[in-house]
Amino acid sequence: MNCSPATRHPLPLERHRLFQSHDVDEAREFVARIFCPHELSPLDGGRLDACHHSATVHRHASINYVQYGAAVRIEPGYLREFFLLQIPLRGGASVRCGGQSVESHPLLASFPSPTEPLSMRWAEDSPQLIVKLDRRALSDRLESLLQAPLRQPLVFDLGVDMSRPEARGMAALVGYLQCTLENGLGFAGQPALAEQAENHLLSTLLLSLPHNHSAALSCGGRTAPDGSGTVLPRTIKRAQEILRAHLELPITLEELCTLTGASSRTLQQGFARHTGTSPMTWLRELRLEKVRSQLQASAGGGTGIGTAVKVADVAARYGFFHLGHFAAHYRRRFGELPSETASGSQGGGVIASGAHRMVAANPVHLSRNAA
Repeated sequence: MNCSPATRHPLPLERHRLFQSHDVDEAREFVARIFCPHELSPLDGGRLDACHHSATVHRHASINYVQYGAAVRIEPGYLREFFLLQIPLRGGASVRCGGQSVESHPLLASFPSPTEPLSMRWAEDSPQLIVKLDRRALSDRLESLLQAPLRQPLVFDLGVDMSRPEARGMAALVGYLQCTLENGLGFAGQPALAEQAENHLLSTLLLSLPHNHSAALSCGGRTAPDGSGTVLPRTIKRAQEILRAHLELPITLEELCTLTGASSRTLQQGFARHTGTSPMTWLRELRLEKVRSQLQASAGGGTGIGTAVKVADVAARYGFFHLGHFAAHYRRRFGELPSETASGSQGGGVIASGAHRMVAANPVHLSRNAA
């Protein structure tokens, strides 16, 4: 593998190259500038072919491409201030973090947490796409979703099964961010869009991937002292009840305000604080879940025109009349097309070809640029 611009196919985030080197000390120093000080040692006498590309999403997240060429041992110790979602584009790595360990590969990413000691062995020719996330920002987002301060540090399950629908949706979002940053301009001149994209990434990771606070999140937030239910402001709880009752009925934000007696600003701010999104986006996600459950229930009815009609009918029932927009939202949320769900083919999009393996259901393949 070679990081040279003369490479036939550009590497991921090629425009954002930080360095290319065959020198171990130089590679260690440059990588440490973005991540943290660490030990780096080539294994089996391999020759290093290292490079690091890095692009910032906004303030708290960056997308990185890292390769070493040779098999290497990496000893960061404690990451301390950041999380790393590491997605092998090919090859794999042995990753140990605290009491957890995984043998990662393109269908099993690793997600080490900063409060646990980390040790890794990357196999030869194992480039990885790495999402770096600020620990404080991710913890703050979690506290906002839980409506309560954290009593334990956030620790994710180390292994991330990339074939699961939730992970495929997350990977699609990472692919979108990678694609946006690769176009040269990225989010330049669009700070509001950059902030929204970054916040969406933080929320998606917390809501999609398992961690030690997932059980609390599955209850919808902070629970009452007796554990009987979720504590939400009365207005937000009422708004959610109304929206659930309108899954198959049209409703506007103005009508929601009238029914709850709250202002648009109150609802927008309340939903942002307690659900991480807006009232109408919250409703859309609820409707997408309902569509998916109905398509799954009737899966296996065939493909082609019959399936297309069925998908269109179910989508229209829940207010999705523009099939193009609906399909895009559906694929971004679940990592597959609604027609794939309807035909019962979801989860079958894993492709293995030589040394390259990827999840084919992603709208932007994470490994599409790997040389």
